[in-house]
Amino acid sequence: MLRGTEAVFKEEHLEKPFLLDSAESVDLLIDALIASHPSRNMARLFSLDRTPLLSGDPDHEFLVGIDPDAQVGIVGFADGEGSYVPSGVAGKEEMTYMLLTYPRNFLESPEIPIDLVRQVVKEFVLSGGLRPTCIEWQEEPY
Repeated sequence: MLRGTEAVFKEEHLEKPFLLDSAESVDLLIDALIASHPSRNMARLFSLDRTPLLSGDPDHEFLVGIDPDAQVGIVGFADGEGSYVPSGVAGKEEMTYMLLTYPRNFLESPEIPIDLVRQVVKEFVLSGGLRPTCIEWQEEPY
């Protein structure tokens, strides 16, 4: 039985993260990001089903951002092996998404359609925190 994934995308989630434990809860997250202010268009996710580091911190990070005007989003996955973004050619040199008013820049990282963002996040949550296989990944350019 999966324990789920904690998501932070509002100030209130800093103390009590939003729990993602189903495809429906992922849809609620994505819909909330679509409806949110541009200064809060990204969420940070940590799977509760992965083994934490000895320090107790998560051994990974999953980011999801939505640009509702362009109908695209970004996903990012990082763990001890590296930091990854969708594979492909970026439409812009740099994109900035905002996590609780803090900017997160993505350099030459391809954005993907919102429907595909939903699919990627659902796979992350429902697989117990594995890097999704429904898209190709590349190392994040820095």
